Amino acid sequence: MKVLILAEQCNPDWPSLPGFSYALANEIAKKTNVVLVTHIRNKQNIESTENKVIKEIIYIDTEVIAKPLHKLSEFLRKIGIGGWMTKMALKYPQYILFEKKIYNQLKDRIENGEFTCIHRISPVSPTLPSLLPTKVNIPFILGPLNGSLPWPKQYKEEIKKERELISHIRNIFKYFPYYKKSFQSSRLILSAFKHSDNDVPLTERHKIIRYNELGVDTSIYIPSLELKKDTKNKTRFLFVGRLVPYKGAHVVINAFIKSKLLQSNSELIIVGDGPERDYLQELISANNLDNIVTLEGWKTQTEVADYMKNADIFAFPTIREVGGNVIIEALSSGLPCIVPNYGGPSELVDETVGIKIPLSDKDTFLDTYIQSMEGLAANTNRVEELSRNARKRAVEQHSWEARAAHALKIYNSL
Repeated sequence: MKVLILAEQCNPDWPSLPGFSYALANEIAKKTNVVLVTHIRNKQNIESTENKVIKEIIYIDTEVIAKPLHKLSEFLRKIGIGGWMTKMALKYPQYILFEKKIYNQLKDRIENGEFTCIHRISPVSPTLPSLLPTKVNIPFILGPLNGSLPWPKQYKEEIKKERELISHIRNIFKYFPYYKKSFQSSRLILSAFKHSDNDVPLTERHKIIRYNELGVDTSIYIPSLELKKDTKNKTRFLFVGRLVPYKGAHVVINAFIKSKLLQSNSELIIVGDGPERDYLQELISANNLDNIVTLEGWKTQTEVADYMKNADIFAFPTIREVGGNVIIEALSSGLPCIVPNYGGPSELVDETVGIKIPLSDKDTFLDTYIQSMEGLAANTNRVEELSRNARKRAVEQHSWEARAAHALKIYNSL
């Protein structure tokens, strides 16, 4: 078996999708022959990394249009009228060029039957279709795809704060060239979560296999073997994420503001940075919580792993999370997770590893969140049980070795 893996976003030193894509491709290469195709921007980091297993890597240069479009995206973001969706829309021209160059360079090798299948693992946005499956005769696997999670209607204020330029016309991408054909020509479609299925045409949904882009290095994110509670016997809640409205750091702070019980028996650590940081610090100080709620700022992945190792419970009240890799990192660290029952978190967490809160109106959501936090803080046995289950779930389902084994099973099914 020889697999041609397409991963335009693939970089061992970058966070989120680029790092995930590299980890997955490298792990798959331990199990079968892999040729990786990625963007030239990733070359320096990939070539200098240790433990590289992939023997052949092909770098594609589309900077002639990628650079100006990236500058436009950054300009729109700075003036406050462009967000993630706008960024993805501007990637469309350069990604089509990326696959055209792949086809021109590898056409003979593909047609001569060198590869068993082609697998596009990034980008994961379904708004960026693939050109290659419309031109090749070997099995093409599209995905994992992740997107199409609507903004909750009861959180209109948070939507406005995001200042997304094209959120109301997002579905226009379905009329872009290659959109329908890329699904029709793909043999299998990997969809990350149930909400992602909505971006797959109805006629092609029989091809869907559930497979998300998330994973974790279970040797870095590990539970503490020591007693976590300090001499004051306080439960340590942890939030990790960008400090933007929809991630919900203000929810856990408000939980401490409203709950005298949490103030007396718990503490809160917030790791992350973003435009909401000053506001959150003012909220903490105005309510005299500086001694029990701390903002730690941005941290490296190694530092985040240490924070998780020394925490008891992961509180992540994000209102619109299409994925949630930080949840998997928390599970691997043995942390029970309290998350909304919406989007990616709703499928990553169940009653055996944490608590899911219905995404109702703001006041009800906060009250229910407080009840869950108070309940776990007062039940050490329950926390320990959830912690064991969380670690087991992460190792068996979300480690990169497990993700690669699942990918190989999909390849063999062809």
